Formats: sequence, structure tokens, C-alpha cells
Amino acid sequence: MPRRLTRRDVLAAAGAVALGSLAGCSGRGSGPRFWDDPPSLDVEGVPREFDRPVPDPPRIVPVDVEPAVAAAFADRVDRLLSSIPEPLTGGTLPNGAIREQIETERAGAREALPESDEALPPLEAAERYATARDRAATAAGTWAAVTVEGDPEAVTAGIGTVRNRAFETLEELPGPAADPVAGAAVYGPIERWYDEARRRTLVGSGPADQANPLRTGDAAGEVERVQSLVESGRYLRDRYAASLADPEAVAEPLRREMNRLGRAVGDRLRELHGEGVEDLRQNPGTDAFVDDRAVARGAPSAALLSSAVYRSFDDMWFDPVAFDDYEPDDPATGLTRTALARTRLRALGDVADRVEAGETMFPDDAAAVSAARTAAVESAAALAGSENPLARWLATQFLPLFAEPDGALAAGDRNARSTVEAYTRYRWIETVTGEARTVAASVEDSFEAN
Repeated sequence: MPRRLTRRDVLAAAGAVALGSLAGCSGRGSGPRFWDDPPSLDVEGVPREFDRPVPDPPRIVPVDVEPAVAAAFADRVDRLLSSIPEPLTGGTLPNGAIREQIETERAGAREALPESDEALPPLEAAERYATARDRAATAAGTWAAVTVEGDPEAVTAGIGTVRNRAFETLEELPGPAADPVAGAAVYGPIERWYDEARRRTLVGSGPADQANPLRTGDAAGEVERVQSLVESGRYLRDRYAASLADPEAVAEPLRREMNRLGRAVGDRLRELHGEGVEDLRQNPGTDAFVDDRAVARGAPSAALLSSAVYRSFDDMWFDPVAFDDYEPDDPATGLTRTALARTRLRALGDVADRVEAGETMFPDDAAAVSAARTAAVESAAALAGSENPLARWLATQFLPLFAEPDGALAAGDRNARSTVEAYTRYRWIETVTGEARTVAASVEDSFEAN
């Protein structure tokens, strides 16, 4: 989505990255501020709750978790917690901070476990079981660290063992798939589990140090979480592969498409930054997206652009996004995350166009807030219900965005500003999910053309 590029070199030279993150699109100088004299809005006329629910997370992996496998994961949680006395009283464990961690994590483990009749998409079920086992192992590891007979190293598998299992599984991905688009959606999240484990989780000395029981418990939980995801990933890979009537090897097509998308992302980032920027992932500031503002300082549309730029580039900094000479190691993860970055960059361009066109994004009335939410829900539902697996995966990234504006409207202390901000969040969801459909369709078309 090419745009006019009139101040890029100046922005880069001036180091506008940090300033853009903070000031966003609020403007410079002493011009009028939008919220000094805003339009009127009947805040009380805006509903606090809505009849239309947010769509459920879509199914990405087209297989179910077998009851016996679900029972085995739940049993692991029970066995981890079985060593801890219940109730855990002050007489048994006088240290309040340690007792609180054990009780909190034990309760959290049980709460995270899916109910036997709860129908969850396989990837979400795997995340829930991993969370439950993480918290159960944290409780068990903490307890083991404060008891004479306890052995924190026996709570979970050794960190070296779990690291090797994660690396071995990652090397076997992506597995066969129905087609490359399905392979990206199915294996992208699974690769991501192991990629994050390798870079963020499986570091340090593990749970052997009993000098700090709280830290020991946390370390045990981290290792157990990865072990749970290793087991889930292997199970889902094998079950999905066995379900295929005509499996395809998809690694090379995924890598080609990842790099094609990455070239588009890299071109757009260079447009935003100009020349001489060492790392294109850094935030270029909102001034990089607009040439002329036709809105007052602090207008809702400008504030939305500022926050969306910050969040998008903050995520991109940690995501394996392909661009220029950088090629992520894991093709399914790389493709999905590069598609996500491409989607966000296109949506940011859409919002910037509205800012330049003078649209303030202040709702005309209370009904406009409800209408914006309805439009966002419909757009997200269309994405989540798409036949394109990549589109459905992208929906899983955007559906959680409803929680913030829905919570703001339900709050007892809401006011005009928080209500308008919720309105702009709905506008963003509608915009970004619409662009997601475009990006997912382009990926599907590219695979079909090759």
C-alpha cells in the first residue's frame, strides 16, 4: 500500500522513533487540542452489555483431542498436586508468601483444566493443559523446596531433557498437510511453542536451587509447561497427519511464500523509515504514516493510530517476521507471523488515510458505538468462519481485542473519553480483520499460482 513519503529521511535522522511512540499522531505546536472542547456524547445511552457475543475462537487443527489423552493430561495435574497437604495451614507452612504462592497456583491449576464436557479447539485445549500443568508444577516445586523430604528436581523432567525434546520436535516440523495454507495454520502455532521455549523459557539453571523456594517453583512450572506443549505438539502433529487422505510436504512452499510476503513487509518498512535505519523492526513513529493531519491534536483517530503503531511494532520486535535478508528458521511460524505483520501494516495505512482525510472517529451518537461494535463483530466472524485456514488463524490473533473495549464500556466509571476510545478500538478491529481477509486470500492465490 504505497503512500506519500515526504519526511522519511528527516524523521530517521532526527531519531523520531521514541518520540513517535510517545507523542503518536497528536501533532506539534500550539494548535487546539481535541479534548479541550469535544463534541457532546450521550455516554449513558451507550449500552454496557451487548446481545451479540464475540465469536468463539475458530478451529485450526481439524482433529479432536481423544478423551484418553485429555484424561492423561488432567491426571498429570492431579499427580503434581498430590504431594501438597490440603488444606495448607499456617501451622504446616508458617511462611505466608510461600504458602500464598502454593495455594494460588494450586487453585489456578484446577481452574485452568478444561471441563470434561468443554468443547475446545485442539490448540486452545493444549494451551489450557499447559497452563494447568505449569501452575501445578509451580505449586509442587515450591512445596518440594521447603520440605526436608522434598526434591524439586524430581517434580519435572530435567531442563536438558525437555530442551532436547523441544528441539527434536521442532526439527520434525512442519509435518505433512492437506495443502500449504492448512500447513501454515496447523503447524505455525506448534512451531511457535518450541521457538519461544528455545529463546525465552528454557534458560537458566532449572529448579535445583532450594535457596529461593518461590523461584524454584516458578522454574519447575516453566519446564513443565514446555514439556506439556512438547507432548501436545507431537500428539496433534501425529493425529493430524494420520487424518490426511492425500498428505503433502509443505516446508518448501511455506518458505517461498514467507519470503514473498517478507519482501512486501520489508518494502513497506523501508518506506516508513527511510534510509540509514539499522533495524527496520523499530517503531518509526506515527509521523511516518501521515504527511498532513486534518484533525485536531489528540483526536480519537490520531490516538488510535498512535496506540496501534506502538502495539504493532512492539509485537513485531519479538515475532519472527521475514523481511530483507532475514529468513526465520521455522517456515510455518515465519509465514503466519509475517502475514500478521503485513495485515497490521495495511491496517495502519487505512487508519492513517482517515487521519489525513480529517476523520476524527468521534461517534455521532450513542447508537454509533453499538453500530461500530456490530461491524467489528461481523468482520471478525467472517474472518473466523472463513474456509481459508490462514484467515482463521489470523482471527485467533484479533478476537482477544474485544476484551479491552467491552470492558471499558462495562466499567462503572466510564466517561466520554473512555467510551470514544472503545469506539475507536472497534473501528480498528473492523479494519484489521478486513485486511486480514485480503492478506489471507493473497497467500492462498499465491500458492495456487505456484
